[in-house]
Amino acid sequence: MEIDDSAAQRLLGYVDGEYSLTDVWTHPGYGIVREQAELLGSDLTPAAVERAVAGEESAFGGVERLDERRREIRGIIRYVRSNEAAWTEEIERSLERVAPEVDLSDVTVHLGIGGQMGIGLEDGAYLNVPLVLDHPRQLLYTCIHESAHVCYEREHGARAALGPDPLGDPSQQLTVFETVVHSEAFATYAPLALRRADGNVGGHDHPTCEDYRVLDDDDRLRRLVDRYDAVRERLRAETVPRETLAGYLFGEPRLPYRVGCALLDELADRRGRKAARTAFATDPGAFCAEYDGLLDRYRA
Repeated sequence: MEIDDSAAQRLLGYVDGEYSLTDVWTHPGYGIVREQAELLGSDLTPAAVERAVAGEESAFGGVERLDERRREIRGIIRYVRSNEAAWTEEIERSLERVAPEVDLSDVTVHLGIGGQMGIGLEDGAYLNVPLVLDHPRQLLYTCIHESAHVCYEREHGARAALGPDPLGDPSQQLTVFETVVHSEAFATYAPLALRRADGNVGGHDHPTCEDYRVLDDDDRLRRLVDRYDAVRERLRAETVPRETLAGYLFGEPRLPYRVGCALLDELADRRGRKAARTAFATDPGAFCAEYDGLLDRYRA
């Protein structure tokens, strides 16, 4: 496993005229961004990158105030580079708790500028450095989260199995929801032990902390599980608009992340970490069915 900052360096070099837009667009780190955008139906083009760097609104977000934040970006890249050996060991150790059979030797985590906060696909992971500039420890947690997605894709091949446009296929909406629940459950759970060791599961240092704050709030979890049950029931009964499904998957209240992580935390607490690792290899639909009873404590 390695952490590669050349995607970020290439975008900064493009701003300085050292690289062309094509050099940025064809970088493997930005290839991960392109693939994710295609999956979500986002209109990401080289022109979108050009507009974003120029300070205009585009599908390639996350590059705001690039000039004034350049020193900070380079600083955190140096920080990661100086800690790469310790970080890769921690990432691998965290992932072994949930996916011990996955070979991580050829996994690359790309540090870039622009796009979503983090993406994990079969070919590797991508992190948007400016979104974690104020909270460097969150960068490590996000490396673990997105690397868990890499493991998941290599185990399940979920994206290929769901087809080229899973959100747009009405016959697959429940399958897509359950697959994202399964994947995000493990990705969110993977850094949990480290977060707890750091005392960083309920602080205000980064928005993703809210995914962990709910683990200690039974009232909120009851509301989330109620919403989770309602979404699954609706997807069994009817087809919803694409935008509605995307909201169920990635929007507030982030059901796959929060309910999924709570389910796995409950599983590990009751049956041990070995049971959680076994659940990693389970089919997504079977996972949601087999372990659903662990959420009963949050039901009326």
